[in-house]
Amino acid sequence: MYAILQVLKLRLQLILKDRMFLLLLLLFPFVFVFILNATQSFQKQPIIPVAVADEDRSDYSKLVIDRFATKEGIRVLRVGRDEAYRLTENYKVEAAFVIKEGFKDAIMNEDTDKTVEMLKNPGSLSYGILGEMLGSEVMRLSANTGAANKTEQLYQLYGLTPPTSGSLWERVWNYADSQWEPKPLMTIDYKEMSGNDVQAVNRVTNVSNAALTGIGMLLVFVLLFVTLHSRWLLEERDNGTLKRIMSAPGILWRFYVGNIAALGLLSLFLISVCAVLARVLFGASLVFHPLQYVLLGAYTYAVIGLGMFFSAIFKTSRQLETGAPLLALLTGFVGGCFWPFLPLTGLSETLALCTPQGWTLAGMKLLISNDYESMDVLRIVLILAGFGTVLFAYSFYRIRRQAVS
Repeated sequence: MYAILQVLKLRLQLILKDRMFLLLLLLFPFVFVFILNATQSFQKQPIIPVAVADEDRSDYSKLVIDRFATKEGIRVLRVGRDEAYRLTENYKVEAAFVIKEGFKDAIMNEDTDKTVEMLKNPGSLSYGILGEMLGSEVMRLSANTGAANKTEQLYQLYGLTPPTSGSLWERVWNYADSQWEPKPLMTIDYKEMSGNDVQAVNRVTNVSNAALTGIGMLLVFVLLFVTLHSRWLLEERDNGTLKRIMSAPGILWRFYVGNIAALGLLSLFLISVCAVLARVLFGASLVFHPLQYVLLGAYTYAVIGLGMFFSAIFKTSRQLETGAPLLALLTGFVGGCFWPFLPLTGLSETLALCTPQGWTLAGMKLLISNDYESMDVLRIVLILAGFGTVLFAYSFYRIRRQAVS
């Protein structure tokens, strides 16, 4: 262990003596967070646009839309079905709802199934909450109608005399509806992470696609950073250090692990500085969930393994410096880092999951949308850890053979 720590210390000293590297290491986090702020990644979208098409055109469908439109944080566009489809496909709205013909009759019969059709654009992360908001208004009408129908049935069953003034059905309906005011019978308590604190919020906010893109950019940069600074392996091989180390049994693997640990610490330092600057300068949490740190740690481990693999198969430092940026960009494209807000299906999804970026972004999407089970994230972490471990084992095997030869 002491030998590993000594190698770690030595490698950090050598790297940090490179003034250009040190400048880039400190400059990039500032450039990164300012670019994200310029694209409004850290700004909440005050209004979520939603399209609603009313094909029933009844007083019930109009009431649902009117009440839905008063919800805080959304802007309702009343359009036809075709326009709703067009707005959704062109990313002009987060989601669209079509209230089908026969909606009122279905409510009167207490049958709400398949009365509202929901559309969402591929990048929407708010459609679930929007569906709950509209659905609550539909259920409100259905509950009121059910109460009125049940009361009439009971009066008829027991032969009770209905009130002389006004319709019994309408009086019960209005009374049931009044129970939703001033507060509904069921509410959703929205909270958000702010640093290490959980704060209540009183509005629905849109998850910025630019924020996801920022995470994708960060993943690409970390891979690029790691692969470029994995050239130490080629340098030590070319100057004969690896061969000399082989003369002392058990030292090579300590030397290998110590250098990897140094690279891992620098990568995590880079990610941490980006997160701290985003918080200090813009009051935003780039990494707001504890499991995101676990994912980023596993991703760093995996890409360091990838960097060691590249160093083991490339013959010269020049080849590595030329090939590393291309490979980082290629795997970034395949993994979906440049359009992480779009869903991947079929062949594109299969190819993305062949890269550590694809798995990491899949986990990030689950955490950001708050639609996950802990086992889902753990499975991704284990896959990334397994990916890195296999590459570490292979690269060490190659290094040992090269040192012997």
